[in-house]
Amino acid sequence: MQSAEFSGEYKGAALGDKQRSDRLVRIGEVLARDPALSFPEAMASEGQLEALYRFLNNDDVTFEEIIRPHAKSTVERCRAHARVLVLHDTTPLQFDGKRTGLGRLHTTAKGFFLHASLAVTVDRAPLGIIGAETLLRTARKRAHRSHRSVRSDPKRESLRWWRGVERAEKILGCPRHAIHVMDREGDNYDLYAQLQANSVRHVIRFAHDRNLLGQTEKLKGTALRGKCTFKREIHIAARPPALLYDQHIHPERDARDVTFEVSAIAVELVRSTIYAPGAPPSLKVNVVTAVERDCPRGCTPVCWHLVTTEPTDTRSDIAAIVDAYRARRIVEEFFKALKSGCQFEKRQLESYRFLTNALGSFLPIAYRLLSLRNASRSDPDTPCTDLTSRQLRLLRLHSSRHMSTPPTNMEATLALAEFGGHRLRNGPPGWMVLGRALQRLLVMELGWLDRGKSRKDVIDG
Repeated sequence: MQSAEFSGEYKGAALGDKQRSDRLVRIGEVLARDPALSFPEAMASEGQLEALYRFLNNDDVTFEEIIRPHAKSTVERCRAHARVLVLHDTTPLQFDGKRTGLGRLHTTAKGFFLHASLAVTVDRAPLGIIGAETLLRTARKRAHRSHRSVRSDPKRESLRWWRGVERAEKILGCPRHAIHVMDREGDNYDLYAQLQANSVRHVIRFAHDRNLLGQTEKLKGTALRGKCTFKREIHIAARPPALLYDQHIHPERDARDVTFEVSAIAVELVRSTIYAPGAPPSLKVNVVTAVERDCPRGCTPVCWHLVTTEPTDTRSDIAAIVDAYRARRIVEEFFKALKSGCQFEKRQLESYRFLTNALGSFLPIAYRLLSLRNASRSDPDTPCTDLTSRQLRLLRLHSSRHMSTPPTNMEATLALAEFGGHRLRNGPPGWMVLGRALQRLLVMELGWLDRGKSRKDVIDG
């Protein structure tokens, strides 16, 4: 992504004042030069730092408006493709120290949640955040609350999944352009009913073993007896130890190559005893199952049950559903870019308002880091377009690595990683290395442009 294009990720925010909107652009440009640095280190002067804090604490500045220009730019990138995937997921953002307005995460941890919808191509190239919201848990769950009252609560957390879909569909403005992908946390009968009622395409992994109409056997047992359509070799990534309360859902595992047997069946789900008012008594869906055979001893077999209304008539139909779910991991990489590459959880801001507004300014930067790393991995031999021609010239001058003319994505990324202290024998560069490397390159570019002149106040200006 070229520098001028990146500035467009911030232009046009409706913040009540043109100067304030222009200031957001300048802040975004400054932060992008150094994603991993603290605000005092990133700002060139006390005046800039004070202007940044005034901006983040202004009542007319909101998270929703800060990310709106980036979402519009994402839509433009989506329109260049016949079909896109929208990956929905939620991540906790945890902060130490005394901050005002934060909620509970787990046990004694404080912070808030980010629910994001990341658009990618069917080939898994990131296109940007198409919608996002933050969520606070400010009160403990009430004891002895009936399931029916929970489902009737208009403020229940589970509604974020539908809100994310609704936002994305509205801003895309093109029915059936996107397939919405979610992991097990999105397994919700009420959500399935809303998706079907609005003809929204989706692929969601089942968490619950659901009842089927007219059958005594439940969904997962029935799905596992489906006839294998084809086999697929898939590499699954390592998973570090999860938090204690999450270990039964996400057990630790090593990276390995898995042979999946893939099948598809059509079933009719029965409405559970807990449902929202108006939910239909049953839903007809297709279920694609990918199950690991010959699992290594001591490992837990990988098994995906994917609910969808996409057709499953041919092998290519079924393969497309499996590939859509496999793309979901990219949104987890986006969260890593935000937390490690941008060091967002290290930001020393005193309140929820400060933090959420700062979060909005970092989402486009995390997307940029994700795009850079993805290009080096998915299209290593394609000429690099994520860095400007000036930045590539600087890399060529200061890198010991060979670079073609023009340099490929892989060559540019490895040369960039050298700035972050990366050594090839350590494997592919991580998020912290890339964040630090991009910072050094952009600072070097700034010095090249300034040619020894005093740096102007780019935020107050």
